[in-house]
Amino acid sequence: MGLVDYHNHTSLCGHATGSLDDYIEVAIEKGLAEIGFADHAPLPEGLREGITMYPEQIESYLSSIAACAEKYKHRIKVRTGLEVDFPLHNTFDKNYLTDERIDYLIGSCHIIDGWLFDHPDHIDGFSTRDIDEIYKRYYEILHDLIKSGYFQILGHFDLVKKFGHRAKKDFSKEISSLFAGSSQMIAVEINTAGLRKPVGEIYPSGQILSLLFSLDVPVTLGSDAHAPDEVAYEFAKAVELLKKTGYRKISSFQKRKRYDIVV
Repeated sequence: MGLVDYHNHTSLCGHATGSLDDYIEVAIEKGLAEIGFADHAPLPEGLREGITMYPEQIESYLSSIAACAEKYKHRIKVRTGLEVDFPLHNTFDKNYLTDERIDYLIGSCHIIDGWLFDHPDHIDGFSTRDIDEIYKRYYEILHDLIKSGYFQILGHFDLVKKFGHRAKKDFSKEISSLFAGSSQMIAVEINTAGLRKPVGEIYPSGQILSLLFSLDVPVTLGSDAHAPDEVAYEFAKAVELLKKTGYRKISSFQKRKRYDIVV
């Protein structure tokens, strides 16, 4: 396939299975050019259990990926990343925002004002809030995430739809404003995990992807794999969607520097 999968988790997060080698071997078997690991950066105590690694585990995480990159260097490129929740938490050492060992950071929003909206245990929050207000607040957070300049990739763009809750309002204007005046455009992740969720749709939707294409926003690929057999999950559908929209390139990263791969 000659593609990349930059969103793969590890057992350190507490809800993924398999070794780094297992993920890499599947990536090689599927013909990927690159595989990147982007496990969840530490959340505060009380939130992190079963969701993210602990602060003291980041160094061993980085070392393990570096060892795999060396081990497999003649077979596949192995990239080092982290998925970082935004707004940032004090349990994430900001020195990692510029750490030269890290190829890319995925900025993601899983929490809206203390509410873990994408967690099945907290799905009832959708019944007590106005859906358009949820989307409005979510896109406000994404606006600040992008403008922070910390991240190379924006994770699962419209994650807020995960359980099938759709906005009533058209948020095209708000989405367009996210990228206004960006001097170094963040790449939006085409995340196939949505096909495994109740919404049954890639993040972002085809409608949003068309809007992003019109704004010349770069994209990359991620499966959000939490098990080796999910590596490059349904990437054929992702590529089909990209080409249908007009995209012919995806973004790749090395030491925070973006370069393109033709799809």
